[in-house]
Amino acid sequence: MAVKKQKLLQKADALARDKKFKKAIVLYREAIAEEPNDIRTRLRLSELLYQAGRTEEALAVLRYVGDYYREHGFLLKSVAVYKKMLEVDPKLTDLHGTLAALYFQLGMAPDAIRQFKSQIRAMIRQGKVVESLHVVRSMLELDPGNVMDRLRLAEAFSRHELIDEAAVEYRRVLAVLEKGGRTSDWGKVALRYLHHSPDDFEGRKAVVEFLVETGDYLRALQHLLIALNKDPMDVRLLDLAATSFEMLGQPGKSIVALKSMAALFRHRGQAREEQTALVRVLGLDPKDAHARRALGMDVGGEAPPAGEVVLEWDMPVGFAPPEPPPVPELSDTVYEPPSFAEEWVEDATIVETVDPDALKELMALEDDREPSRPPVDVLALKRAIDARRPMTAEQLMQAGVPLSAEDREELQFFLASGLKDEAISILQETYNRVTREGAS
Repeated sequence: MAVKKQKLLQKADALARDKKFKKAIVLYREAIAEEPNDIRTRLRLSELLYQAGRTEEALAVLRYVGDYYREHGFLLKSVAVYKKMLEVDPKLTDLHGTLAALYFQLGMAPDAIRQFKSQIRAMIRQGKVVESLHVVRSMLELDPGNVMDRLRLAEAFSRHELIDEAAVEYRRVLAVLEKGGRTSDWGKVALRYLHHSPDDFEGRKAVVEFLVETGDYLRALQHLLIALNKDPMDVRLLDLAATSFEMLGQPGKSIVALKSMAALFRHRGQAREEQTALVRVLGLDPKDAHARRALGMDVGGEAPPAGEVVLEWDMPVGFAPPEPPPVPELSDTVYEPPSFAEEWVEDATIVETVDPDALKELMALEDDREPSRPPVDVLALKRAIDARRPMTAEQLMQAGVPLSAEDREELQFFLASGLKDEAISILQETYNRVTREGAS
């Protein structure tokens, strides 16, 4: 078999040197059939297919080789093959994700992030905006504690009406914030989460507890009414309701909640807890006959029967969930509005280089379209980059900074989606271009 394969390769090489690609390709395929794992021959075949103009076939062979290297642990070799495929066809956006995973395996996190960013930008150019959000989610797996960017991702999912996906991201942010204690940031994110996941009973209870602890009794009651509609026999919720009404100066409603608690405790045989609730009633109204009889304070009085549970909590029908606070209320340490959001993966910012000839061509096109362009305010552009506060396309035009239609559209999308690092990349590329052109 080895002798036959060697003869086939010798003939194929000779045909290839004579530019007889079609016949050479046939012989290379026959040689591969003799030894399917001969990767070197497959690589040579891919070169001939590409030279013969059979690009799709060449890419199929290269994908086989890249997959083979990856499956057998030759990660750097597989990286080289996949990068070659992207050179041949930049539309193979899935390869960016594959490369990101490989770089991550190799411990090269910045390179992994760069591939994710390239994939995101390519998908956006192709109109695959929603799909790009899932790539962002994969990128954030490299930094699970990144609260700011995960919040932006949640908001992006929400804007595209992917409610379940948004809820998942909010829940993950809450888990991170929970470790640091329930701060005001936790409360704001939790309210956003409930807006997307209104049926999370335990989550709503946690929010109610937080609101009561922080003295936001009115908003706590809004959520209490929703939660108690679902479970009017939850003692903890009744306790929180009693506290909220008391603090809001409505002792009568607080007493209703406490009596409901006492009835539940009596039904469950929890005498001490029942007594505590009734003492709280008397603290609000020392003359309350029901509480005094139940505590045996009036001679001849009878306590309600032990087996009877009378819940006097009057719940409104069809109470609408309260609206969460608007996103911009989230503090700067956790979230900023999308157009002023913090950069994506701050410690791994990568600005891709741009071909100088392509830049000159772009500048020429800009000159044709805008012959009376005002002087470029380079300092304004530099200040925006240094401050990590992206300028909008309109602001750039006012500053006399040339921007192609494609870059302008892309910049506006990045700003609206909170992709600050990508917006800064465009500004950096533009700054490099205008300063280089100015120098020449």
